[in-house]
Amino acid sequence: MRKHLDGLFKGIAILEKYHWDSKRIFNKVTSDSRAVESGDIFVACPGTRMNGHDFLGQAIYAKASVVVFEKELEVTIPPHVTGVRVRDSRDALSILLNRFYDCPDQKMKLIGVTGTNGKTTTTYLLHRLLREKFPTAYLGTLWYELPSGKATSINTTPGPEVLIPMFHQMQQEGVRHCVMEVSSHAISQKRIYGLQFELGIFTQLTQDHLDFHHSMEEYFQTKRNFFTGPFAPRKILFNKDCPYGRRLIEELPQAKTFSVQGKADYYAKDLQMSFRGSRFVLCYRGRELPFQIRLPMRYNVSNALALLSAIDMLGQDLHDFRGALEEIPSIPGRMERIGTGTDYTVFVDYAHTPDAFEQVLHDAKQMDPKRIITVFGCGGDRDRGKRPLMVRAACRHSDSVIMTSDNPRSEDPEDIFRDMRAGLPDPLPAPGSVYEIQDRQEAIEKAISLAKSGDVVFVLGKGHENYQILGDGKIPFSDREVVEVALKRRSRVFLS
Repeated sequence: MRKHLDGLFKGIAILEKYHWDSKRIFNKVTSDSRAVESGDIFVACPGTRMNGHDFLGQAIYAKASVVVFEKELEVTIPPHVTGVRVRDSRDALSILLNRFYDCPDQKMKLIGVTGTNGKTTTTYLLHRLLREKFPTAYLGTLWYELPSGKATSINTTPGPEVLIPMFHQMQQEGVRHCVMEVSSHAISQKRIYGLQFELGIFTQLTQDHLDFHHSMEEYFQTKRNFFTGPFAPRKILFNKDCPYGRRLIEELPQAKTFSVQGKADYYAKDLQMSFRGSRFVLCYRGRELPFQIRLPMRYNVSNALALLSAIDMLGQDLHDFRGALEEIPSIPGRMERIGTGTDYTVFVDYAHTPDAFEQVLHDAKQMDPKRIITVFGCGGDRDRGKRPLMVRAACRHSDSVIMTSDNPRSEDPEDIFRDMRAGLPDPLPAPGSVYEIQDRQEAIEKAISLAKSGDVVFVLGKGHENYQILGDGKIPFSDREVVEVALKRRSRVFLS
């Protein structure tokens, strides 16, 4: 792909130009100095671990045609290289890449879903429904999926050097809608800067990622940035049940709203829940339409409302999607029921925040199981403040709690347990109600061994993940597989 430089930088805040040649041609745009080849544009971006400005000389030596940077120069730019100093390199990188690929974001409808919890379920179900009628793509935590197939998810929201070429590929495959999760890290790091979204959805906001955002207000403002400014989505949908959603509604009253708690533009009534799924009536635009989903819990009804609202806002007839929604099985690792031949119920779920624990376990209690058994851990090198809160929520709603490891990463598991113990009730519950088993496989097996008729077991935290992060490496590990093996082993014991 060879293009002229002329027009590529239009609208980008340029502070200085060196050896400017508007007719200069180039081959690709990259922020990786190792990938620079003769005739490329190199964009020097500051990073958390490395700074691209330290590699400007390397890019020039590799015969870059253009170098883009934001810091004062510490190298000499030769006459055969055009230098462009901009206000923000990350902004420039996203815009330059998008223009290089002829703005594929404007040739399909982008739907972005953001929020602490609910992104994956809402996004993936919306993708599954839309693909009943149109070529559709999904980008998120589970994987990346185009009509041509799936790819492993590198980040929930990939950076522009992965994202925009994928948009280009989607365009070539005839994709009409791309439904993607938009993480707070992606917004903060400007991975989606300059992209035009047809619809933006806010699911909710609760404590998480404070190791990155430092405060809930900073976390909220990051999410807010997705819905404001020159690149705000054309249409907006907010969760009215969330206090932060209500703040956004006050600021952006043109947005549509959804709710499971009261009246909104889209709301649910006659809600019926069981561990096998949920039924409700959707009320919207003076109409009422009954739905059922195979996902239990009130928060999944909220997720269903978000995706059904989105479909209506995209101009589609909701009647056309009722059957498909009812037939979609559980999403991997999202309140996924494992095993069906037992007189107790086991779920694997990705819940890893205090609010997610509260929602899962509170709703479970309303369904009146005999006992609730919860096994979970807390991730290492992440927000320490949420650890005791997760334990507190688990103990409040569970009959037995098994604390274990999640992804300890580089942190000592004993330090993680120390933070978790701060959330235990005082005095401690009866003996046998709280266990501490560092090995996650043993902890899950213990939970299954405790289950009796009418009980429900929740294995929380890792969901669909098929690995565990220990130190700087990963080992194979799947909650789902461990549960399945434990269930089979217990079944054999009973049969013998």
